[in-house]
Amino acid sequence: MYTIETLKPLNTVFDENHRLDQSDADMANAFVKLIESTRGEKPCPGDIIEYTNEYGNYCENTHIRAFDDKTGHLSVRICPYVPIVYQEDDGKIGWRHTGGGPCDSVDAASLTYIGKREKLFAVFSGHCILPAHSAVYFKAQVNVWEYIAPDQKHPGYSTKDWVKQYISYRENPVEGCEYRYYGQNIAFRTAAEYQLWKDTYKAVEFPGGSPNQTILFLYRESDRLISREEWDALDFPLDTRMVNGIIPVKVDYDDDAHMITVYRFTNSGYLDARKFGPYERARGTVLETYQNKEDKR
Repeated sequence: MYTIETLKPLNTVFDENHRLDQSDADMANAFVKLIESTRGEKPCPGDIIEYTNEYGNYCENTHIRAFDDKTGHLSVRICPYVPIVYQEDDGKIGWRHTGGGPCDSVDAASLTYIGKREKLFAVFSGHCILPAHSAVYFKAQVNVWEYIAPDQKHPGYSTKDWVKQYISYRENPVEGCEYRYYGQNIAFRTAAEYQLWKDTYKAVEFPGGSPNQTILFLYRESDRLISREEWDALDFPLDTRMVNGIIPVKVDYDDDAHMITVYRFTNSGYLDARKFGPYERARGTVLETYQNKEDKR
């Protein structure tokens, strides 16, 4: 049960502008009870879908907006904003328009129940004079379902567990530019550089939408900045990354989670760029050469 104090962390802006009172806590508690009591064995409005479309694009919090009894399909909002609720005259939950990402229609029979999770909702307060910031936020537990679209273009690969990249290739780069391979926030001059990057992140390739495009699914990366003493004690393979120059790192590959955890002790690249580049592990370099006097600075 919410109190004014336990409701405040979700409503700092509202509290600053309007002051939460007991009526807001009572209203939040009433909607929590109403939402949670209307969850059933079938998907219904307000539930969450962990949604994967046919291109492997994953959204963890897709919102069910409505159910069509005639077709058996659910209207869903992918990557939604916080849904706003109200109570209809017959006591049922009303759902105001929920903005956010694109909409889709999903066959309710194609969903698989996977559990329950708290979800954030909003309701307009009844004591606000000014309309700005007049919604009170609260959480209620709802059912969670999984949907994987049929006819997957890249079976077994999605952005739930991988990073997806579109790489375009230019045979004849723009004058004055050396780069031939382009992705999101990344570019490569040569096929050799491109291959090192793919090997480092264990890329899986699929044809793109044009002859000069490739779709890649890559391992995700998590960066950890730690002390030099902690770094020295780690028993992981050595590698390099570009961080204000070339730095040594240690890497832990988790093949089950498709994750690379990268440990570094500095943000100042100091290795000799004439000797080292990023992704030296993929080059097969004898990386023990880091353990020298220069590396101990």
